[in-house]
Amino acid sequence: MASIRKRRDRKAGWVVDCRDIPGGRRLTVKTREQAELLRAKMIQESQQAAPAVQDRDITLDAYADRWLVQIASSVDERTAKGYRDTLRLHIRPILGRVMLRWLLRGHCKALLANKRAEGLGKNSVRIIRAVLSVMLSDAVDDGILFVNPALGINRKGRKNPDSISQVDRKRNVKAMTHQQLATFLAFSSARCSRKKHTLHLLLADGGVRPGEGCAVMWDDYDAAAKTIRIERAVTDTGRIKDTKTGDSREVDLSPRLVAALNDLRTELEANALADGHEDINPWVFATRAGKPPRPHRVAKTFRKVLVAAGLPNFRLYDLRHTYASHLIAEHADIAYVAKQLGHAKMTTTLLFYGHWFPKGNRGYVEQMGSVRTAAVPLRCPIPHDDAGVLLDAEEAPNDDSWHHFGTTNETGAPDLSEAPDFVGGPSRTRTLDPLIKSQLLYQLS
Repeated sequence: MASIRKRRDRKAGWVVDCRDIPGGRRLTVKTREQAELLRAKMIQESQQAAPAVQDRDITLDAYADRWLVQIASSVDERTAKGYRDTLRLHIRPILGRVMLRWLLRGHCKALLANKRAEGLGKNSVRIIRAVLSVMLSDAVDDGILFVNPALGINRKGRKNPDSISQVDRKRNVKAMTHQQLATFLAFSSARCSRKKHTLHLLLADGGVRPGEGCAVMWDDYDAAAKTIRIERAVTDTGRIKDTKTGDSREVDLSPRLVAALNDLRTELEANALADGHEDINPWVFATRAGKPPRPHRVAKTFRKVLVAAGLPNFRLYDLRHTYASHLIAEHADIAYVAKQLGHAKMTTTLLFYGHWFPKGNRGYVEQMGSVRTAAVPLRCPIPHDDAGVLLDAEEAPNDDSWHHFGTTNETGAPDLSEAPDFVGGPSRTRTLDPLIKSQLLYQLS
């Protein structure tokens, strides 16, 4: 049954452990009253009749086919393809013939451990667990499973097969040096058209995601303000979608990027006039078909330029990492870096680029110490002369800059800071006036 216990760590709260009942889980609330209400609600829900399920003996293979059809209209095409590939390559060959209702937590843990032992990276194992958990959560909603065996698969404090450390994140985030970036842009300008080179420059000097850069329109560009508005993105299949965070943002542009965009627009307008067109294509980097380019095709051109320039193996997305690292090297504020990159939270910026921020500088402490030393106190309780020597009470000046403890003020009444000779009456309480004491308590004291 469901149980309630107080948290043993330093954080305040109550834990409701309902994992023993169908559909249960472990939750944390602030008060015991909330915990009691939550436990009652979970027990009530567990006692309700489960929906009738006609395919209780369905295997993971059969349910995966049905699940992929169900989610096709609700997820991105690239996400759906990632689900299909992960199921086909890693999950179905091992667990495909297992009936879904007989799938245990041990099966999931063994799958992840074996994949890690086979040499798969931690990020690949993390994706396998995520896909399996998402599918099994929908199986719970369909009434086939009571609980998701892949949810919270490892105990707290135990190293997971898919855990990604800070070292792993640093290894996955690669950035060019200033010399490497200059070399890449020089070869891009020499070997690519003006349009493709300007797109490379936008990714390098704007820090936008490849899909966002391909989906830029001329209406988004403000030459006077030197900004460009990022409102949409393009998928590898050519579909237009919202940005990764779902929000639009304005990105500040470098002077050379502004000059490149202006030159590109001038060239496009001249070509349109020569062809007898009144206006240019609304997409900044439109292809011959008049549509925005697809990121995977831009990545192919990017790799060709890398090979021609003799540079190491970078990804197209590494231009964004390069932009972030160079911006941080110029001591940019973390809030500004997050705004430029389009991160919904600054914690995301710290998670991926925190190792590029300065770790420490003794000059900060020394500067703080000098400022504190030069600060003038509002009131000096101990008098000094001009040379900084302590003065006795008789030698101290008669002003308001200091005051003896226990002396009287100008009215002749004792000062509030004077220590009393005794505290309380015969009962040794803190009440100074014995008249307000209870007579009964006074006699018992």
